[in-house]
Order: sequence, then structure tokens, then C-alpha cells
Amino acid sequence: MLKSTINKILTVFTIAALLGACSSQSEVTQKEEAGAEFRAPAYPLITIDPYTSAWSMSDNLFDTPVKHWTGRNHSLIGAIRVDGETYRFLGKEEIPLEPVVANAKFEAWDGKYVTKKPASGWEKPEFNASSWKSGKAAFGTPNMSETATPWETEHIWVRRQFTMPEVNSESDLFLVYSHDDDFELYLNGKEIVNTGNRAKSNVVLKLDRNLLNIGGENTIAAHCWDRGGLAYVDFGVFKESDIKPVFAQTAVQNSVKITATQTKYDFTCGPVDLRVEFVSPLLMDDLDLLSRPVNYINYEAVSTDGKSHDVEVYFEATPEWAVNELNQQVEVTSGKTGNVSFLKTGTTEQPVLERKGDNIRIDWGYFFLASPEAENKTLAIGDFAGMKKSFIESGKVNVGGKNGQSDHPRPE
Repeated sequence: MLKSTINKILTVFTIAALLGACSSQSEVTQKEEAGAEFRAPAYPLITIDPYTSAWSMSDNLFDTPVKHWTGRNHSLIGAIRVDGETYRFLGKEEIPLEPVVANAKFEAWDGKYVTKKPASGWEKPEFNASSWKSGKAAFGTPNMSETATPWETEHIWVRRQFTMPEVNSESDLFLVYSHDDDFELYLNGKEIVNTGNRAKSNVVLKLDRNLLNIGGENTIAAHCWDRGGLAYVDFGVFKESDIKPVFAQTAVQNSVKITATQTKYDFTCGPVDLRVEFVSPLLMDDLDLLSRPVNYINYEAVSTDGKSHDVEVYFEATPEWAVNELNQQVEVTSGKTGNVSFLKTGTTEQPVLERKGDNIRIDWGYFFLASPEAENKTLAIGDFAGMKKSFIESGKVNVGGKNGQSDHPRPE
């Protein structure tokens, strides 16, 4: 059964700070900021440990989604609302693709396969594969990712026949495929992938809709050559989500500086300057502080025209921080300890130290987003688009979301 895609932001952290959070330029003591200003290959944002780390991979903090060091999204979004006008300054909304003909990350699909070279024409839709073996995808090294059918020979040929559902004509369609190693793939007899000697995971290729028989029968045929080591084959068809980005307008980034423990950004957001610091207090003279799995985000809004302004600041994170794959079921809760309120998310399975290999993200333990309690601060769990729309319209967020469990909402 295909797991449903639930468009929820399962952990949203929102700080709403009005006039009192915005001081005038003349009220701020001017001093030389520590740190070097240079173009880095990646800017450190969260650096708790190798697996709990996130980076900005672009010159401007808002140009791309915040990334884990493996290159996967660890979504962290920040926006500021100044006198009713909203500017995104942190991260970028990357709306996930939705499975139409799911790959093995969502469903162990049925395929036909052989491990000895088949007759010519094996890639054609009309080819008779009745003598081929039947198996569940993915095909690969046992215990690797979503392997359901072991493949331990040098070559494998796989055929998948499916009915393509009706899809909105305005939605782009994509092939999402993984392979290890050399890979060739045919859609209804036409070659659209030929990689040569390489291995890739979750490659996204835009499809020509004319190659698909929408509403009718289709065939994907693939051949993979394992040159040694791990082996893997999986593929599926995805479509664009009907959800569209909400925080379209961006701030103007003036500078970014890096110190030994901080990355500091300065933005212009209309008549207000916003200063944001990502702080990792990794101080060698305090071992308790060094071992504390906590990073901080500090911010300050400053009026640049000498006038008072209404200012609200919004931060948002998703359970991408606590999963290895986006189809893992997660739980999300809210709570309070002392004067600190928090949101918490993690996998329901908690597979401690069960995974190994490359391209792995930690999926045990829990991710927290927390803030000291105050009258003008709100922490909320809610809808992916609805929370942002509410912030744009009113400077507030809906707080109707509930603790609970869900499939992770963001297939990639």
C-alpha cells in the first residue's frame, strides 16, 4: 500500500516579536564585528556533531535549502514580517515531489528480472518476459536500503509494467532512480538514461510527457552492471506537488562573517536591518559546554530610518532533522521544562546504530526546537503551507496542530 503524503510541518517554531524587538540605529552601539568576511564553499549553521550538522551551500542564506553534510535537505526556514511585508532570510521552500508510480522507498513494487543476458528487444514494451523471474523492488545487495530481492551477480535486467494514472497536464513528471553501478534505462523502448561507470542515489530526471501513455500501459526496462562492492536498482515516476512556495520575497543580504564559533549574517528587510547569528559554543576550556548538544540562533532587528516598525520573526524546521529516509514514520510532541518551551520530533522506530555505510543520516534520538517562554512568543505544530500563509497575513501562526505520529511529509 502506498504511504500517503501528508503535507504537514511537524515542527514549526515561531517567534512573534512586535515593536519592542526593533531598536533604532542610533540606539545601537557601533563596534567592529569580529570575524572574517569571505566567500566560503559552505557556511556552518548548526555544528553539534558530524551527524547533527547543517550548512548553507549558497552565497545568500536564502538561495537554497539548508543542507545536511550528505547533501540532503535539513529544512530550516526563517522569515521576518516588517509592517505587514514578509521577507525570507533563511533557507528556501523546496516542495517535495509526490510519487505517482512509487519507487521502493514508498512501496516494494513488482518487477520481472533475469541475471543472464536476455534476448534482443528485452527493453521493448511488446517483449515477452513470461520466463523471467518475479521479484519485489528494490533489487540489490541484501540489507542495503530498501532491497527486497537480493541481487548478487554481475548483471541484472529488470522490467516494470504499470498503468500510468491521469495527472494534471500542467504538472511536470520526473523519473527518480537509484543505481549501483553502470545503469541504462528505457521508457517504452526509448533509452533515457545511460550512466557509464558510476553509482547514484535518488537522481531526478524530468520526463517528456509524450514518452508516457497517460491512463494506459507503460514499460520501464533497465540493465545494471555491478562492477564490485554494493549493488542496487530502483526507480519510479513522480510529479510536482500541488503545493506552491509561500515565502517568495527575499531579504537583501549585506554580509556574512565567520568566526571560530559563529556564523553572522546581516540583512536589509525594507526599513529594518536584521542581524542573525548561528552560535556553536564549542569552547575547549569548558567540557560541559563543549559536550552539550545545543546550538543557538540569535537575532536582532534594527530600524534604519529612525521610525518605529512592527516586526515579527518566524523560524521553522521539519522532521528531516531526525530521519534517514523521508518515508520513515515520526512522532512529534510539544512540552515545557522550567521556563523553556520546546517542540520535539524523532522516528517512532528509534533504530539505534542499526544503519551503516555512506550517505547515512542519524534516525535515532530526537530533534528539539526550543525557546524561553515569553508573552510574545509562540511555538506551534501545523500545516506546511498554512502556517506560512497565516504568518504572512497576520504575523501569527495557527496553534491547532496536535502531538502525534505521521509518515514524514517530504518525499524527495
